[in-house]
Amino acid sequence: MNPFALVAFLVLLVLYVLRELRAYRALGEFGGPATASFSRLWLGKAIYSGKMNLHFGRVNEQYGDTARIGPRLLLTRDPALIRKMNAVRSPYTRAEWYNSLRLHPTRDNIVSFRDETIHNKLRTQMSHGYSGKENMYLEHDIDERLLQVLGLIRSKYVSTDTEYRPMDLARVTTFFTLDVISTIAFGKSFGFLVTDEDPFDYLKQLHVFLPAIMLFSVFPDVQKIMRLPLIQRLAPQATDVTGLGKIMGFARDVVGERFGVDKVVRKDMLGSFITHGLSREQLESETITQITAGSDSTATSIRMTLFLITSNASIYSTLMNELTTAHEENRLTRPILRDTESRTLPYLQACIREGLRIYPPVTGLLAKEVPPQGDVIDGRFVPGGTSIGWNSWGIMRLKRVFGQDVDVFRPERWLPGGGQSKEQIDNMEEVVMLAFGYGRFGCLGKPVALMELNKTIAEVSLPSFSLILRYQDN
Repeated sequence: MNPFALVAFLVLLVLYVLRELRAYRALGEFGGPATASFSRLWLGKAIYSGKMNLHFGRVNEQYGDTARIGPRLLLTRDPALIRKMNAVRSPYTRAEWYNSLRLHPTRDNIVSFRDETIHNKLRTQMSHGYSGKENMYLEHDIDERLLQVLGLIRSKYVSTDTEYRPMDLARVTTFFTLDVISTIAFGKSFGFLVTDEDPFDYLKQLHVFLPAIMLFSVFPDVQKIMRLPLIQRLAPQATDVTGLGKIMGFARDVVGERFGVDKVVRKDMLGSFITHGLSREQLESETITQITAGSDSTATSIRMTLFLITSNASIYSTLMNELTTAHEENRLTRPILRDTESRTLPYLQACIREGLRIYPPVTGLLAKEVPPQGDVIDGRFVPGGTSIGWNSWGIMRLKRVFGQDVDVFRPERWLPGGGQSKEQIDNMEEVVMLAFGYGRFGCLGKPVALMELNKTIAEVSLPSFSLILRYQDN
């Protein structure tokens, strides 16, 4: 080997070792798995175990509210630290973890942009569409899709004395949220509920795609490789006839209808985005994010909350009593109760809050980066550039916030007389709503997701199904 090249190699090797040693020592005051101080192997294993939430929960239980899970990566379940990092004027920024959320092969989106100026501008442009202020069809569109769910159940999944007709709740709720987000965003449904099928294997591909995203989030070098032109040509394309590429093609086509001579004008989410200045290219990227991120997380919350309610006879009975009493007293609009009505039903709201707590829909790290000057966390200095991820599973099981029985689905904890004071309930509410993020990184889709939960949990649980379905016949 050339002597000069050898010297250069040795210098680079020494610099690398010194950098890694500095990183190792910088977070030495934080406990964590032994291998986490010098590699991401523990984190990769935890994610691919299928039990990432449990691994994360045990780490914070064993090593404290903020623990080390990588050479330059901390994991926290401290609500105060989460709020601090996400506050409007916080110097913290999105860490490289967010690079993995660029779903379009060549364009970033509101979730993956790390440039604060671009991200803040996009939030301002898109907030009106998500809030419903400029989407006059929002609640009506959700109602229409929910009626389709009920119609599908009646026509295909109601067992008889001679025939047992099981229904895959996970599949149907995913079809529902996919059709909801496509309808409220574009004014055009995918049609999953009409056919009760996934004709272009979107869900099948998503089950492969999402684990890949998790891989990219853990190993930043893989993210860089995936952005190489050759690799991007292998990524889903809008011309594909199946999977995410089909969704991309759908987004391209519906966005294209809003431009040109004979453009479609509609006061929906997409129309609001156009009004506030998003370009055609931006809209295609953002719509893909809406579909993949918005549908899966909401479907998870709906199916898990319904499962937890219906698997406990006492809880189910209590909720039924509240809903039937409200129905008999004409406090619920038929055929689908209004969002404002659902918010007046305390036990229903308690069930929804408890469902979000027991099974938070987003368990990814959502890591933020410590500002260049560093910060002090729990009396310990953390150098700039360190990433701090959140442990949503651990946050929602803090005994000092929710009580000792944190692993039990108990909606009563949210009600006066359920063992918590008003101050404690208010604190619980603030913490559980962290499931939707906080501050400048809060989820824009929160109003839509809560509206879907408010309506779906009630209507799929109501014993007055027959009244709703008879309405459909008329």
